[in-house]
Amino acid sequence: MRPTDSNPHKPDPQTVDELPRRAHVFIDESKSRGYLMAAAFVHPKHLQSLRRALRQLRPRGRRSVHFNGARDELRHAVLDVLTAHEVTAMVVLSTGRRGLQQREMCVRKLAQCCAAAEAGVVVLDLDESVVSKDRRWLYEELHKSETRYDHLHRHEEPLLWAADAVAWAWQRAGSWRDRVRPLVTRLHEVS
Repeated sequence: MRPTDSNPHKPDPQTVDELPRRAHVFIDESKSRGYLMAAAFVHPKHLQSLRRALRQLRPRGRRSVHFNGARDELRHAVLDVLTAHEVTAMVVLSTGRRGLQQREMCVRKLAQCCAAAEAGVVVLDLDESVVSKDRRWLYEELHKSETRYDHLHRHEEPLLWAADAVAWAWQRAGSWRDRVRPLVTRLHEVS
C-alpha cells in the first residue's frame, strides 16, 4: 500500500473504488507521533451486530473502549471483531501542517471520499473545541451529497471504537500496524 500525493481537495478515483458504497463511516483521530485520522467503514448489514459485539468487549465499569491504555488482550479482541464484521478502513496522515490545519485537511479528505463512496452517515468523535469548524468543513464537502454527518461521544456510539482502534494501531506502528493493515484499504497523505 502506498500513500498517495493526490490533490487533497479531490478524491482519488482509485480510493473511491476501494471503499464500500453506502457504508456508515466512523472517524477518530490520533495525535501521538504526528497527526492522523482513521475512518472505519461499516456496511449497514453489520451495524447492529458490530455494536453488540463491541459492547460485549467493553470492560466492566467503563462507558467505552479506548485503545490508549487498554490491555493487549482487549486490543486483539476488538481487531478480531472488526475483521469478522468486514470493517474496512482509510487512514489520512497529515504532513507539513500544524494545529487546526492538520485536522481540516484530514476532515476534508475523508468527507470527499465519503461523498464519492455515497456513504450514508459520517460520525466523528465529539471534540467540543473543534465541532463548529468540523461542521463547517463537513458542510462544504458534503452539502451536495446525500451523506449525513454528526458528532457523538465515544460512549454514545460504540462504532467510534472501531476508528479509535485503527487510528491507535496505525500510529503505534510495528506489529500493531501489521495487525490492522488488512483492514486499511487506503492510506493518504495530505500536506
